[in-house]
Amino acid sequence: MPRCRVNLLFVGLLMSSAIAAQEKPAFEVASVRAHSPVEDSFSFNITASGRLTVRNMSLWNLAREAYGWRDSQITGGPGWLKTTGFDIVAQAQPAPVERARVLSMLQTLLEERFEFRWHPQIRETGGYALRVDAKGAKLAPPKEGQARMQRGNLLAPSLTLESLCQILEFDLARPVVDQTGLSGPFAIELKWAREGQSAADSSDSSLPSVFTAVREQLGLRLEAAKLPVKMFVIDDAKLPTAN
Repeated sequence: MPRCRVNLLFVGLLMSSAIAAQEKPAFEVASVRAHSPVEDSFSFNITASGRLTVRNMSLWNLAREAYGWRDSQITGGPGWLKTTGFDIVAQAQPAPVERARVLSMLQTLLEERFEFRWHPQIRETGGYALRVDAKGAKLAPPKEGQARMQRGNLLAPSLTLESLCQILEFDLARPVVDQTGLSGPFAIELKWAREGQSAADSSDSSLPSVFTAVREQLGLRLEAAKLPVKMFVIDDAKLPTAN
């Protein structure tokens, strides 16, 4: 091959790499600091102008927000992943910026400032399959209104069953997978006694277990099953570099 063609090919590869690097979304400016003092409360806010403000969030929770992962899907990583909180202030340009793009920028920030590295993996694990009960589903069509969720009390005018599974996982502490075959969203109202909650802790001791509530109130059922779950294995992460 003539030298000029080799040179042109090499230049083309360099240009493609440079363009790919430029296309990777990143914040215009970003400040990352360890939160002090340690406390339980935290916040995560994205404005229409593309400004991200984070207060006292662990890298575990930041990854959940950035990549859309569930708790039950994440494994691995250093010991401080869940215990160290961080404050982030970052601005995307030009405004306005869609939320999805800001979250992509947050992914870039985690990869660059925390040296966050991960890989996907399919694992078979014990969990629950959400299925239609023998008597049929009792799901109402979606409607207008604001969602409300308290401990064991869910009122959602418009909710997909996939999202319901994510909510139920918090109580069950195991993966919950939608196998109903039903397409939503639906208006869902569900009241149950939270797992591990004693009658003395509940304002209404007559509330059913989550398994009974799902069957009687929604016409669905939770069945223990071995499920193929997509996991996100965290290979490495480091405390963030200085601003």
